[in-house]
Amino acid sequence: MKINENKLKKIINEEMMMIDGGCGPDFVDEEGGMAKSQLYNLAKYAMMLHDALDDETQLESWVQSKITIASEYMSKVKHYLEYEMGLEMEDPEMDLHYSEEYDSEEEIQNSLPDAEPMMVVDGDDVYEIDDEDTNLMEN
Repeated sequence: MKINENKLKKIINEEMMMIDGGCGPDFVDEEGGMAKSQLYNLAKYAMMLHDALDDETQLESWVQSKITIASEYMSKVKHYLEYEMGLEMEDPEMDLHYSEEYDSEEEIQNSLPDAEPMMVVDGDDVYEIDDEDTNLMEN
């Protein structure tokens, strides 16, 4: 039996289609949707862990290692998608939504009432600073 080049290409293509489960060159899967589902679960678990741990919580070294590796992997994916694929990303902590009545964060801050001191120590007012305030001061 003689097989010409076109017949051979057709047979190879049919076999490849069967191996790929019907995925041809024009097939588009839903990788983005699957990735978003996995990222949602990742974010949910990360927030649950974040809220469950105290700064003084002692973790086994393998747990610390897994958290570090997961963080590094997510950082690499984020930077690849941002720089190589041109996706625009915003830091969720920096994503401020201004009310229509304010034009800037400064106007919002100016409209807030002054904080009352929690106590007075040696004649100086003492204010409680939470994590959000600390992050704002660092930025």
